[in-house]
Amino acid sequence: MKVEPAPVWKRLLAYVYDALILTALVLVATLIAALLSGGEAPAWLTQSLIAVFGLGYFWLSWSLGGKTAGMRAWRLRVVTEDGHALSKQQALLRLLACLGAAAPLLLALFTAWFSANRQTIYDRLSKTRVVVEPKPPKQPATSEAVAASKEAESKAAK
Repeated sequence: MKVEPAPVWKRLLAYVYDALILTALVLVATLIAALLSGGEAPAWLTQSLIAVFGLGYFWLSWSLGGKTAGMRAWRLRVVTEDGHALSKQQALLRLLACLGAAAPLLLALFTAWFSANRQTIYDRLSKTRVVVEPKPPKQPATSEAVAASKEAESKAAK
């Protein structure tokens, strides 16, 4: 099965989805910090929890399934250069490479346009790549599914 490199525009849109999730994680981390401190939390506690939640989201997503929620929505997956799933160590290396390349600023994402296989600078540093997952084949309608659909339509018409 041949996999194609993910286009930059899909990666950018996946990042937008993940930014929404990160926003929710920031709110949860801030709430937890406030609850732990019994009121207004010190900045170091809030910032630490935000970092743990945000970094943990990417690390767990990449190491357990190879994709974040945003990547899942756009059928993208991060794999090693030879196409295997990332180990926990490789996911951590990718996370550190992303931070080092200032990936949260999105500038490093555009380095993929200058690479033949669409790898960003942090992809190359971590020896990973983001690929598009092929669409699953369409399943032909079974006679049971057609019968259930017709039955539901007849009930709705009544």
